[in-house]
Amino acid sequence: MKLFRNSILKYLLVVLFISYYTGGIAFTHVHHFPTYTIIHSHPYLPGQDGQPLHEHSSAAFETINLLNDIILEEMPVLAFSIAWVLLATFLLQNIYNSVFRIIRHRNLRAPPVFI
Repeated sequence: MKLFRNSILKYLLVVLFISYYTGGIAFTHVHHFPTYTIIHSHPYLPGQDGQPLHEHSSAAFETINLLNDIILEEMPVLAFSIAWVLLATFLLQNIYNSVFRIIRHRNLRAPPVFI
């Protein structure tokens, strides 16, 4: 069962990566406003000039802005956390192995009793 699940997940992750990559490259478009410009990507139908034929509400622009802020602000924290976990996993494992190896190789037999 685990082998079957892993084989399905393997292909599902490849499809997910390809769709994410394609969506980010093929559907990137720009919305120009008098004071600012928004660049983002999602599937859309282009018009005659190649620009999208759709508009976003102010709530949609706020959501895009919020998601960009979260990604920009939380990415260093996420990278630091991943690095911390990996370092702790591999470094602490070596420390514990060396301590256990020292204890394991000691002669823990009691001295003989002379009566």
